[in-house]
Amino acid sequence: MDQLQGSPNNSSQDFHSDEDGWQNSVIIIPVLLTGATLLVVLIILWKSLRNRSKKIHCDSTAPGEAYGEWAINAAAVYENIPGFPDSELQRWELPDGWTIEDKVKICPGQFGRISEAFLKEPGETNVRHRVVLKELSENCSPGEAQDFTDVIRFYSQVCNHDNLLKMIWCRTSGNPIYIILKAMTLGNLLHFLWRSREADLAAKDPLYNITEKKVFSMAAQVASGLEYLTVTHNLVHANVAAYNVLVHEDMSIQLCGLGMAAIMHRTGSIPERRAAQVPLKWQAPERLAQGGITEKSDVWAFGILLYEMVTLGAPPYPDLTRSQVLPKLEKGHRMERPTQCSNGLYELMGSCWRRNPADRPAFTEIMKWLNQHGDQADGHTSLTAPGTISHSDYLLMAGIPS
Repeated sequence: MDQLQGSPNNSSQDFHSDEDGWQNSVIIIPVLLTGATLLVVLIILWKSLRNRSKKIHCDSTAPGEAYGEWAINAAAVYENIPGFPDSELQRWELPDGWTIEDKVKICPGQFGRISEAFLKEPGETNVRHRVVLKELSENCSPGEAQDFTDVIRFYSQVCNHDNLLKMIWCRTSGNPIYIILKAMTLGNLLHFLWRSREADLAAKDPLYNITEKKVFSMAAQVASGLEYLTVTHNLVHANVAAYNVLVHEDMSIQLCGLGMAAIMHRTGSIPERRAAQVPLKWQAPERLAQGGITEKSDVWAFGILLYEMVTLGAPPYPDLTRSQVLPKLEKGHRMERPTQCSNGLYELMGSCWRRNPADRPAFTEIMKWLNQHGDQADGHTSLTAPGTISHSDYLLMAGIPS
């Protein structure tokens, strides 16, 4: 108690001590408040600038996404925009005399606009080739410029296979800087399959007359592209689906949506947040449960792609909600054989959906099987499906967030 009581003889000294403390508080507290306010403002500005760098993407089944829009290193900050031209890419530079004509914007992309155009050969010839341009915005950030360089390098180093989306040339020696890609005239496979449901169109145009033999051919080409990624570059696609397959008028096939393969090529791994953006009804059980992405999880998704093709674009597990998928798969539930699917093709699907990843075939085996049995596939009977599918209904049934 005595320690809590002040001594009368020290009252004047105590008052001056308290007064000094009060005066210090008057000075310190506003300084602290000002500093805290400044810190909050800086954080808000940083977040605002970071959000502004995230440009609008094309819809997941729109041409922009089909032609491989992705961000590899969007959060990085670089002191200087990388110098162009890049000596490593000189052999990919658009040769003198070739010109770009009749450019029409498709949609905005991650780095700038995406356009369709014609590439005219040099000289007096009027030969032109339909192409797609992916441009780098002149107002890009240093990080975006570096990302774009990484994209060009990925195309030049990895996409050297007939069944992967290919870079024809690029331009890095002047503005605008762009990548020139082959235009796949029939668009993505999912929309192509939906159009093939229209009986009038299939009757008028043989391209839209889908038979099991065509399914075998398209599937073998997809398997070939996936085998190349896995065997030659030790990469996975990680987003195998009909919306990430492009179709040309000669029925040649090219895989697109290579964003995660590009990230893996650059960094050696795929960020969990990026991998989680893939619709879960295409994902293998082990990927849903633990997040592991391997060649064998791509094989599982390839089985879903086979189902999409033979049903002319029907969504997988239309009777299951997103939350029901993993519990059902773990209990052994698999999609039934579609009506128009042969026993052999359904057996291949089933092998892709084996519970143990080690028991699923490799893409080398899948490609070999498809090529061997393709000659015996039905090339006369057209596959049919009831009615058309609206985009909104498809997203709902496929469990894809709209």
